[in-house]
Amino acid sequence: MQSRRPGDVMARETRVSMTEGPLLRVIVQVAVPIVLSNLLAAAYQFVNAFWVGRLGVDAIAAVAASGPMFGVLLSLGGGLATAGSVLIAQYEGARRAEGVDHIAAQTLLMVAGVSSAFALIGELTARPPLAAIGVEPALAGLTAHYLSIAYIGMVPLFGFMAISGMLQAVGEVRFAFRVMAGSVLLNAALDPVFIFVFHWGVAGAAIATVTAQLIALGLGLWRILSGASALHLKGGHFRPDLKHMRRALGIGLPASIEQATRTFGSLVLMSIAAQFGAQALAVFGMGTRLMYFFFTPIMGLSVAIAAVVGQNIGAGRMDRAEAAGRLCAWLGFGVLTAIGVLLIPAAPWIMRAMTPGQPELARRACTFVYAYAPFMGLMAVSQVLLGVFRGAGSTRQSMTISLVMQWAFQLPTAWILAFMTPVGVLGVWWSYAVANLASTLITIAWFKAGPWRRTLVSGT
Repeated sequence: MQSRRPGDVMARETRVSMTEGPLLRVIVQVAVPIVLSNLLAAAYQFVNAFWVGRLGVDAIAAVAASGPMFGVLLSLGGGLATAGSVLIAQYEGARRAEGVDHIAAQTLLMVAGVSSAFALIGELTARPPLAAIGVEPALAGLTAHYLSIAYIGMVPLFGFMAISGMLQAVGEVRFAFRVMAGSVLLNAALDPVFIFVFHWGVAGAAIATVTAQLIALGLGLWRILSGASALHLKGGHFRPDLKHMRRALGIGLPASIEQATRTFGSLVLMSIAAQFGAQALAVFGMGTRLMYFFFTPIMGLSVAIAAVVGQNIGAGRMDRAEAAGRLCAWLGFGVLTAIGVLLIPAAPWIMRAMTPGQPELARRACTFVYAYAPFMGLMAVSQVLLGVFRGAGSTRQSMTISLVMQWAFQLPTAWILAFMTPVGVLGVWWSYAVANLASTLITIAWFKAGPWRRTLVSGT
């Protein structure tokens, strides 16, 4: 066991102790800033959409068309950040300070390399994927120009994601939230200046986002290099450690595959809905936009419980880790079920606000909401328990359950109901309920009996 550094004393007042104290208080203290940070991260796209929407249909379409390619690369790279935060949480729980700093530095090296490679690949291959998904040639140039700038931002984006996750893993959850809030506000302030004052158009939105992300990364690096944090990285920590990198890839690659296949699965569901016409595709977009708004805090709960479980496993308190998982699952189920119930009567008002002057489209969009809203609590349970498995380092198990949920239950259900029964496109909407029910049953059974309990801390 090693003592903490001076930076730990400086950060103590802003850290959450996860291995002691009432679990409900710990979970709330960890989860609330992470949930808010996730919501703010999603706000980047809303801010850009607000200002780009004033440039016309082509500008809106260009930004929308860039989403699938950028989203897949973002999902693939997110696994390394997951691996770093899982390992750091367990080593922090075991009070292995030098190991924590070493893992943090190696994670940053890996993230820098992968994000730079993704940025280069994105720059060199921006146009062919646009043609593959059917983007019109007249629009492809504008979309590719936007992507060429957005891809540069992958390096600071991935870097801050990794730093944020690592700080959350040691209990410094408020810093990441404050930086994210400032970054979103800066992006909102720069967008109109770059788009309209400098007349950079769609490119201005991308430049504003990249600028805000660079500043966020700079603040994160200052935090972990200056001694102001429990993470206190020095030059020697950045010496490449190939053995650790192979270990981190073993943890991070399944998490990347899980995130990427979830994104790809959503594209498949969208393509099924598109077979029923433009209105069905519009309904899918409206319904999923509202659903993902609530999925964001659910994923915040999943990230929070991964940190709590990881620290307690590292501290040798498996019983407390399991109790935290059960409590967080019940908490997520109660809160999201209540939100889902309230969403049902609110759906017509929300959808009419999203589609002014189109009552039929709003009515059809409500049928999507009615299909998944009652089951949002189940979605929370499954995602929280998947977070428990990740916190234990069992990312392959989490990946396998996610793949089974989407590819063995949701997609076949959507296809069969849509094309082989009279319900048509409603089958796509109801596939979400089937998937959430199946995923919940599987994750509960695995939580009770599966071999997910393990420690990643060497020498314990």
